[in-house]
Amino acid sequence: MDIYQQIWDADQSGNGIKPILAGADAPPETGYVRVVNTGGGGVAAGDLKVLSEVKIPNHKKTTYNLVRALFDNYALDERAAEVETPEERAEVHELLEAVIDTAPMQVARAYISEETGTPVSRDRWYATLTQQWFRRFSQSGDRDLSGFEHVFVGEQEGPKVQGYHFWYKYHLDDGLASEIDRNRFPGFQNDRILYLRGHYKDGQEQFPESVTISYRWDAPDYDAGKTRPLTKPIGGFFVGCSVEGLMAMGAIRAHRGARAPKEAVINGARYDMKLFLDQSQRFVRTFYPVYLGPAGNQPTGGAAPGGSEGQTPGVVSGSVKIVAALVNPMGRDDGEETVTLVNTGIDTVSLDGWFLVDKMRNRFGIKDVTLAPGMASTILLPRHSVQLSNKGGEIRLVNRVGSTSHLVTYSKAQADRQGETIIF
Repeated sequence: MDIYQQIWDADQSGNGIKPILAGADAPPETGYVRVVNTGGGGVAAGDLKVLSEVKIPNHKKTTYNLVRALFDNYALDERAAEVETPEERAEVHELLEAVIDTAPMQVARAYISEETGTPVSRDRWYATLTQQWFRRFSQSGDRDLSGFEHVFVGEQEGPKVQGYHFWYKYHLDDGLASEIDRNRFPGFQNDRILYLRGHYKDGQEQFPESVTISYRWDAPDYDAGKTRPLTKPIGGFFVGCSVEGLMAMGAIRAHRGARAPKEAVINGARYDMKLFLDQSQRFVRTFYPVYLGPAGNQPTGGAAPGGSEGQTPGVVSGSVKIVAALVNPMGRDDGEETVTLVNTGIDTVSLDGWFLVDKMRNRFGIKDVTLAPGMASTILLPRHSVQLSNKGGEIRLVNRVGSTSHLVTYSKAQADRQGETIIF
């Protein structure tokens, strides 16, 4: 299955919001974004809301609230110097800590580890995301640029909008902009988006997962205390993916070692996953999808719960994590390998009916293990169950409904160290 589809499905199991077309049934318990794709520009400029109705359930709002706090941290003009305060650095750290262990990030991290043959620790993954999205760089005379600002916030270049490829930011600017300003600028308009026209072809209007439009943005210049009318002649973005979902897709596309595909198939549509890096090839300059047309007969659906032959089970974000494994014990391996789990949440979790699964899809059923908040348990793997290969592999923790609650990978180099426990 397409790696971008895997990330999309994992995100929908977490904080992603389901995009639906006008007239489609809405699932309020999981959230939805109703999308008005108008086809070849048939609607005149005016007050059309492309994202006409948005429902984000309370249990999915955490990362949306955290990313919203970053939107007013940047100078509007891409030529301007950026001054980052300690509070703003703390906001970036808080967002990264909230997204790094989410389901789409787990899929992206495991993909990079497998494609490069190198284990990706949590600290290394944090550093990768920081460098790709938040490290500042200079280019073509512009200074203090960053991928996050360009993609998620938008910048000014003369009379035009540069970047601005995050549906949630567009949604807020289109009538709820005071939530971005945090009520510090009461004179600013709440509605800063003027829709101009749609740019749809080859059936894109039938796929609510993306839009391609022209619009005007009354962009706030917080330093000057005023807004500036900027135009996006043509721009596009995915609809419904969370900040972590979009960052995860961009992270694998930008990772030089992973060599992720340049094209994606997501829910029946093909996309060119446009990526531009800075001159050093280390930092994201921009990342956005370009709709290419229907996918034809290519497989697009997600895996069934628990997975099946040749498929990767869907990943959900759970509170129980795999934190360590003894992959290569002293002496014989059979019956001596262990996996250590910890409950990072605030509720007690019974693991009866859960499974540990190896890369070859061998399973071991967990019994009689209950973890209180903060507690850990080391599970001894019996012979002829899960086999932790000394040539590198993966370990999945699968919950009782068949979804992967956590996934870790390890390399041959790590497994070569006989008798040492690998810490994830």
